[in-house]
Amino acid sequence: MRLYGFGAEVLKKFGANPKWMIAADALDAFSKKEIEAIVCLGPYHDQWYKFHKVAKYYYYPGWQEPGGVISLIINKEAWDELPDHLKKTIESVCGNTYHYIYNQFENMNSVALRELQIKENVILKTFPPEVLEKLRKKSKEVLDEEAKKNPQFNKIYKSFKKFKEENIDAGWGKIVEEAVYPEWMSKIINELGKLSVVSARQEGNNSMVVSLSGDTSFAFNSATPTTTLSAEITRIAKIIGDYSLSIKLIRVEGHTDSQGSPYNNWVLSRERAYAVVKLLTENGIKPSLIKLIPYGPENPIADNKTEAGRRKNRRVEIVIEF
Repeated sequence: MRLYGFGAEVLKKFGANPKWMIAADALDAFSKKEIEAIVCLGPYHDQWYKFHKVAKYYYYPGWQEPGGVISLIINKEAWDELPDHLKKTIESVCGNTYHYIYNQFENMNSVALRELQIKENVILKTFPPEVLEKLRKKSKEVLDEEAKKNPQFNKIYKSFKKFKEENIDAGWGKIVEEAVYPEWMSKIINELGKLSVVSARQEGNNSMVVSLSGDTSFAFNSATPTTTLSAEITRIAKIIGDYSLSIKLIRVEGHTDSQGSPYNNWVLSRERAYAVVKLLTENGIKPSLIKLIPYGPENPIADNKTEAGRRKNRRVEIVIEF
């Protein structure tokens, strides 16, 4: 793979063989099967180098270089000798140039990506969440290893982590990120709406509920999932698994109709909820994300005066918190 820097070190941990070469040579190397993938810059430059002639699958996001910047480096002694008005001039020119280039890139990349997809039939694909999660963990390993052997890097890395934790993870960045949750939930709910034994609804900005009807999801008075439920849990796990990096918690709640023996109802509620947890984990959902609640809230969603009401209350709910 044509790749360099820390991204290359990360992929080495997965057995890849990154190679440094100038972008102009990468096209020929790919054609000769000397490399199997190319990392360059963005749609505009990738199109300019004609990488689409040898590779039709175009993956994002660019995890290996999340923030490339352009810098001007000046000797500090020379800088200190400049009068203030020249310092301000240089700062202003650098700032304007940087923003001009950034805006040009945004526009040219947008145009190039459309052309790559429409005219060149390039297929745009997203790295699966589980792949990005593994890359994130290995990236941290690489950075931690570098920090241990490089004091200057360690100084910068500590400052970067502190800024990220205080100003991005817990601040404006988090608010902006969570603003897209309702859109994600709408997509998930639409997908779940195609299934037969579940219903889904949004609760607030950051959570949604998937409800499994007891009468159609489990054998009568049993914790044994029906064949339909077992098949559809596989689909549910795949749908929510695509968003696993943004999920904080999955609560599996067992509800009863409050009729008959409270103990028997509680046991059945617990066993059904446990069966759903088992199905989810067997289909790729991490156990650490799941919390089992065997009895559920005190207030059922329907009354117990009619058989229809009691059937609605005999259910298991999967509550997903983003």
